[in-house]
Amino acid sequence: MPWPATHILIAEKVYDQYFSHLDHKNFILGTSFPDIRYPAKLNRNQTHSYDRSLQDIQSQNAFSAGMLFHSFVDNLWNVHINQDQASLFSSIPLNIPMLHTMKILQDVFLYDEYINWHEIAKYFTTILPEESSFGAGNQMVTRWHELLAHYLNKPPNIDDLEMLHLSLPAELIGEIKQYYLAYQENDILKASMTGFYHKIDSLIQYTC
Repeated sequence: MPWPATHILIAEKVYDQYFSHLDHKNFILGTSFPDIRYPAKLNRNQTHSYDRSLQDIQSQNAFSAGMLFHSFVDNLWNVHINQDQASLFSSIPLNIPMLHTMKILQDVFLYDEYINWHEIAKYFTTILPEESSFGAGNQMVTRWHELLAHYLNKPPNIDDLEMLHLSLPAELIGEIKQYYLAYQENDILKASMTGFYHKIDSLIQYTC
């Protein structure tokens, strides 16, 4: 499922159409929160909730709507990959390290689609009261905000793989790094990863 920049880009792309009635900052913080589960070693069901309709998500407060929209986008990402799998996996390996690499490179490919990253990064100086209720602990929530603020404040690069040491074994990270270097210029991978962003409206309609 997508990495942080892609989640925020999708949230930004659809905000005016579907979520403009909600506080923008709290919505962005919400959609960025669920993957704290990786460094915090939480179960997925503690921060992710699937099978919620878009209409249901729209009826929540801003932070909750953002969290639910994160899971909604995760599902859309899976739909997109299933649609692209024949061409995509004829060009790249299909294994766990590659799936991680795809998501990481997606942020690289898409980062320039948005120009106000510095403003988004500033959002992470705010910690909402709701964030303390999912089992991550206040110290981890603070660390998560610091990591995301740093990550989003500049174009993604290979050094960002260091963040993976919070949640993945070194051997797997080494494989991801090899794939990152080998496939960062792969046209088919880039077309599929950027295609997810550009066809998000049709993917949302597909699920409605």
